[in-house]
Amino acid sequence: MSPAVRAAPVRRARWHRREDGVGYVMLLPSLLPYVAFALLPISWLLWFSFQRWNGFSAPQFTGVANYQRMIGDEQWWFAVLNTLKFGFGRLIIEIPVALVLAYIFFRGVRAGTAYRTILFLPHVLSPAIIGIIFVFLLRETGGPINQLLTGSGLIDAPVRFLGEAGSAMGSLIGVGVWAHLGINLLLFFAGMMTIPNELLESAALEGAGHWSTLRHIVLPLLAPVTRVVILISIIGTLRSFDLVKTLTDGGPAGGTEVMFTYLYRFFFEPDSVPQIGYAAALGITASVIVGIISVAYLRLSRSGRTAP
Repeated sequence: MSPAVRAAPVRRARWHRREDGVGYVMLLPSLLPYVAFALLPISWLLWFSFQRWNGFSAPQFTGVANYQRMIGDEQWWFAVLNTLKFGFGRLIIEIPVALVLAYIFFRGVRAGTAYRTILFLPHVLSPAIIGIIFVFLLRETGGPINQLLTGSGLIDAPVRFLGEAGSAMGSLIGVGVWAHLGINLLLFFAGMMTIPNELLESAALEGAGHWSTLRHIVLPLLAPVTRVVILISIIGTLRSFDLVKTLTDGGPAGGTEVMFTYLYRFFFEPDSVPQIGYAAALGITASVIVGIISVAYLRLSRSGRTAP
């Protein structure tokens, strides 16, 4: 074997190393913001979860004391339960309604583009703005919705939409569905647009109705999109803060308190001394809960043991 032939693998290995190095350098512009705005804050939060710190005096290392306190904090676990209720309540309404509406638009509706735009408009607004708007709309005294219901004779007395725990959670779920229905509808609609027309035409020739077509053709082909939509919705609902903070602020009496509004009180509550160490521990735990539920859904959906 000639020296040139023996040296060829060495040259190829050097070329691959040089190519990898160029690739890493090209990734730096995107990696630096990720490190600065994701990894470093997470590391900071994790470090302070083992500290007692009020934001003013020097931090004191306390080990797992914050996590031990969290285990015995009944209000925290009630907030976790409320988060799951809110998320589950939104998902069981939001996903099926968005899917059905997307299918209706997909099969053809006059002025469908205008209707889709109208349904998407709430997603353009900030959740905080939506919460403020619905505080005004749902007021017990002088609220437009109660005035409409009482004025039309449908009810005798104003409904306490935000004044009781059950109705407040229901109102929160309803507003959340209204705010996010449009984006899920468009995602489903975009997925349906990739379905070959030949399959739909063959189904029509075989006499399949809309329900049979949706069940046996559209849903199976839409499974990858459905998984993504559900995953995004799960993460979004479990991380809810803006809408809850502005609409109910966790009330009444903590009836709608969710994980991120609860831990916010320990970070920024103006009526008490900040407990940043404990808030950091709650933040880490909340992130772990969101991650576990999201990964569990992905694993179950991929194994076929749950709906797509």
